[in-house]
Amino acid sequence: MKTLALKDISAVSLDDLLGGISFFRELREVDPKQAEFLATYARVMAADPGEVVIHHGDHDPSFYFLLRGQLLVYPDDDHIKGEPLSIITPGHVFGALAMICNVDRTATLVADPSGGEVKLVAIDGTGFGELNDYTRVRRHTKILFYRMVVANTRWKLEVYRMQQPNHVISRDMRKLELYRGTPNSEEELQSLARQAQQMTVLLMRWNNLFYEEGSGDNGASPINTA
Repeated sequence: MKTLALKDISAVSLDDLLGGISFFRELREVDPKQAEFLATYARVMAADPGEVVIHHGDHDPSFYFLLRGQLLVYPDDDHIKGEPLSIITPGHVFGALAMICNVDRTATLVADPSGGEVKLVAIDGTGFGELNDYTRVRRHTKILFYRMVVANTRWKLEVYRMQQPNHVISRDMRKLELYRGTPNSEEELQSLARQAQQMTVLLMRWNNLFYEEGSGDNGASPINTA
């Protein structure tokens, strides 16, 4: 894939690229300096149609925002000629749970061969540091990020639960933690981190179930952490 550091892009182009990412847009409103800091850990990447963007089993600390094009999701590199498990469309974040929970990539992502060039922003998650380390990334920034990840993942899990409401994994989803305490507090951040861990376990269970049953058995689309 072709890579270009954000610092090498003009200010106008940078605004165009990041303007469609709700996380950056909201962060710029509350703390422009934090948005600028995270941008130093970001890079714009472009992939040609049919090019692999992420390999199953890879281990890297980045998470991604898709800007343009479509990504096809496959269980691993050996099945990229078959029917994709799901499709990632522009505006979506992916790879965040794998980064947060420090697990290997759980799927192979390929730029849609029938589409044009795929463009995405990759952010090196090492810039966040440890969860309770606020020397570089402040607590409110981490809370904003974790809220985004948890909200998106909870929605995906709910979609899957509706497809298989009677499955044991759907019942276990009722045990997911919910935070009802003081917003923007240390307690909220710790709760969001625990929720991300719990959701990762559930997503991996759904993936394992789907891979065992096969894509044609129930018509459901699996959810993955990428």
